[in-house]
Amino acid sequence: MQTARDGVGLYYVHVWHAPYRTMLTAWCNLVLGVCSAYAVMSPWPLEELAKRADMVVLGTVIELKSAWDAKYTAIHTDVTLAVERVLAGRQEEEVMLQVAGGSVRGIGMRTSHDATFQVGERVIVFLDRRTVPSTVVGMQRGKFEVTDNTVIRASEYWDLEAFIEAVRTAAR
Repeated sequence: MQTARDGVGLYYVHVWHAPYRTMLTAWCNLVLGVCSAYAVMSPWPLEELAKRADMVVLGTVIELKSAWDAKYTAIHTDVTLAVERVLAGRQEEEVMLQVAGGSVRGIGMRTSHDATFQVGERVIVFLDRRTVPSTVVGMQRGKFEVTDNTVIRASEYWDLEAFIEAVRTAAR
């Protein structure tokens, strides 16, 4: 009895499936190539973020707590920020917000559009405090990383003080 390991059976299966494999590959490239463009979120201008936010802060992530929702169907993470500067809104020492995704006992969940945070990360976030719990305005659009004196979002870079001034101007 010949098997695919003998080489002959594998050859015939391989040759017979070749046209279908080509069509399947072409279909996947077409569909997945077109669909992947929908997963990219275009950035919002600072004016739009400021208009939708009722608080904007510069702070450092000091705590992340992930948990299941009440029905055990989704994971969310509570993010606590130590506030360094309030750019818009009222002064607070700490701010807590919630994002979809996280990890609980080795089980993880992540969404493609929500902001992600790391303990020790310095960030500027545009917050919607009218929701309970607070959320990031525009999902990942409303989070900016701060490294040294540079504000970073995707491939955009700003001087920290110039960015803060632009946010304060937009929030008026």
